[in-house]
Amino acid sequence: MSTRARIGVRLPDGKIKSIHIWRDGHPDTLGETLSAHYNTLESAMALVERGNIIDVEARLEECRFEKSNERYDTEPRIYKTVASYEREIEEDIYLSLIHISEPT
Repeated sequence: MSTRARIGVRLPDGKIKSIHIWRDGHPDTLGETLSAHYNTLESAMALVERGNIIDVEARLEECRFEKSNERYDTEPRIYKTVASYEREIEEDIYLSLIHISEPT
């Protein structure tokens, strides 16, 4: 079974832009990859901008992004607050990681 996750970037206005990760969402794998390779606001935004991801890799060009689908929205979601982001995520019992990159 795949370990799903959501990652988000806190925008300058406080909103969260978030995407779904389909595989390898465990903190030991995804968390380490994000910390090592997507640790700036610019790199995190580049990752999130393209929508839901099947596999996150060390290089953006190697990531497998979900293809657009009429039945399922693959675009990033925008949440008005961190609390609204966390509230929706808490309802999905299959997610293992909630990661938020913040501007420095």
